[in-house]
Amino acid sequence: MRPEKDSPLPLLLFPGADRASKAWIGRLKKEGRIRPIGARLYTSVKPGSEETVVRQSWGEIVSHLFPHALLSHRSALEFKPSPAGIVYLTATTSRLLTYPGLTLKFMKGPPPREDDAAFLSFRASSRARAFLENYAIAHSEKGESKTLPPEELEKKLEELLRFKGEKELNRLRDEAKKIAKQFGWEKSFAKLNQTISALLGTKPAKRLKSQSAIARALGRPYDPRCVERFGLLAAELHGTPLDENPDRFGARDHFRNKAFFESYFSNYIEGTTFEIEEAEEIVFEKKIPKNRPKDAHDILATYSIVSNPNELKRLPKNSDDLRELLQARHFTLMKDRPEANPGRYKDRPNRAGQTHFGTPELIEGTLDQGFKFYKDLPSGLAASIYIMFLIAEVHPFTDGNGRIARVFMNAELYAQGLSTIIIPNVYRDDYLGALRALSRQNRPRPLIQMLTRAHEFSHIEFSPYQKILKLLKQQNWFEDPDEAKLIL
Repeated sequence: MRPEKDSPLPLLLFPGADRASKAWIGRLKKEGRIRPIGARLYTSVKPGSEETVVRQSWGEIVSHLFPHALLSHRSALEFKPSPAGIVYLTATTSRLLTYPGLTLKFMKGPPPREDDAAFLSFRASSRARAFLENYAIAHSEKGESKTLPPEELEKKLEELLRFKGEKELNRLRDEAKKIAKQFGWEKSFAKLNQTISALLGTKPAKRLKSQSAIARALGRPYDPRCVERFGLLAAELHGTPLDENPDRFGARDHFRNKAFFESYFSNYIEGTTFEIEEAEEIVFEKKIPKNRPKDAHDILATYSIVSNPNELKRLPKNSDDLRELLQARHFTLMKDRPEANPGRYKDRPNRAGQTHFGTPELIEGTLDQGFKFYKDLPSGLAASIYIMFLIAEVHPFTDGNGRIARVFMNAELYAQGLSTIIIPNVYRDDYLGALRALSRQNRPRPLIQMLTRAHEFSHIEFSPYQKILKLLKQQNWFEDPDEAKLIL
């Protein structure tokens, strides 16, 4: 259907076979409203913009002009132009067509099978066929290869295993075996089979190249997306000067009072809410309300950790230490909640809001990978920010992850003689928003800025008790974030 005269034109136009369509294209061309940019392709965009439009519209171009071609090789796994701007297609003949920002490379090969997927008006190699195409012996090629490197193929297979399970990987292998027999691709299948077997632990991992695939084969799989975020945060922390506040307050009750408020607010964030007077009775007088004993023990258990100087001086020296500390502190925190499996990792994936966390099998491997960044960070505020996010992001337990993460954060600060951090009620949205910025958008800067600010406003003397309580109320620490702002 052609647009009415003077209406906006499509960004790309394809001449039809009928006389009316050809005449319309000819008229637009004569009027200077469109111009040719390649075989059977016109554009209405201004010169200089066509490369972006063409590359983004690669599927539309193939669908209109080459509906009988098969999207294949690396393109059938990536579904986008390669870094060199090439889309690889299998057809009845070999040829090369170039457009601004896009090259279509046709290679002679077997026709589509019934199980090759429909995509727009053309077909794409099934996942099994695409892996076989990518494991083909690479012949000498100028420039970019039509196949992905073995490391990338391993990553994709490990990802398939991680999200879909062993059954799906075996199904892919069975299907690939049938295709290999039909097309004579036995050598490709041998390579694919070797990789899958190594991932499943039935063959040695020595031939694998991808770190995530090797870890999987050795029984320590991890979540590469989590580890990518750990790397982003660690890099930002290495490159950001942080203003640290030594805790020089020597009043006898300063440490005890601050531990109390840390316990109170840390539980409040997680939904365990008490009036401050009730929390005082629970912690200082050991009065446990009969109607909420478990909630009261949540605050008491947190306080028992953060008010213990010897416990706070314990920092992990290696990943084994980290796991041991995590499980021991979690047991202390959740011992009165048997439904939370105190001291034991979760047995099913969990989530917080719209953020989904990894599966149980990835916990230890992801902690191992994350610890590598932690040990290279400078002690103090940088390390405290990092280890808090590491634990919060892995989310290793059914419940109590946020509290445990903040315990580790403050242990790092206390061990270095720095002021610990409290996240008051009024600052809750800032805290959760900064976590989400890194978890969902790979933006580490908001988390660093938020916790640096919290480190600064938490650097006050928490003694005598009535004086600090009055100050915190004046600064709106106890208010909900949608009703007030922090006043400093």
